[in-house]
Parts: sequence; C-alpha cells; structure tokens
Amino acid sequence: MVLLDVNRFLTELARLYEKCKEGGEGKGKAVSLTMKRSDLKPRKAKKGKEKDGKDGGEAGSEFSCLVRAAYGKKKISTAVSAKDHLYFLSACNTICKAHMDSLKRREKKKKNKKKK
Repeated sequence: MVLLDVNRFLTELARLYEKCKEGGEGKGKAVSLTMKRSDLKPRKAKKGKEKDGKDGGEAGSEFSCLVRAAYGKKKISTAVSAKDHLYFLSACNTICKAHMDSLKRREKKKKNKKKK
C-alpha cells in the first residue's frame, strides 16, 4: 500500500472510480473507501511509551485520519492532518458524488389493499 499526499490521493481516487466505471481489471468489483483515526506511530514505539510510564493520552499526540482506497489489487492510502480535513472531505465528497451517477433507484413495492 502506498502512502500518498492528499492531492495525489484525490487524483488517484478519481482514476480508480474511472477504472471501475469502465469495468477493467476488477470487473464486478467496487471501489472501497475506509477512514480510520491514527497517530501514525509504529506499535513498538507505542508499547515503549506505555512501559516508561508516560501518559499515552491525546494531549501529547496529535491524531490524523488514515484514508484507504482499494479497487481490485490496486491500493492507495493517505494521512490527512486535522488542519486539512475540511479541504479533503469536501474534495472527496465531490469526487464520490461525481462517480455515483450509475446507481439505480430502488423500486417501491405496491401495496394492494383488498376492500370488503
């Protein structure tokens, strides 16, 4: 998995949606997008901090959002800082809305009431 900067991730995400629409290598598959809170530190560093007796609370470390996208065997990811999250979410929202035009409307079931 490749960790990209925010703008590069958005362009690659748009490309993944285009590949999905074309029905290329991952025919029948969809683009999966996941978001997770992370402080981007290795587990060993986290365990060492806990053993030292230091507080592992949120006051000392700044969290960021780890965003992953996958389509077929292609996987991309980025880390979005707290100051960039509004820009990223609005851009990601625009990309997702632009590529959701092939969704079908759900058909409503007709209820037949019998009168007596």
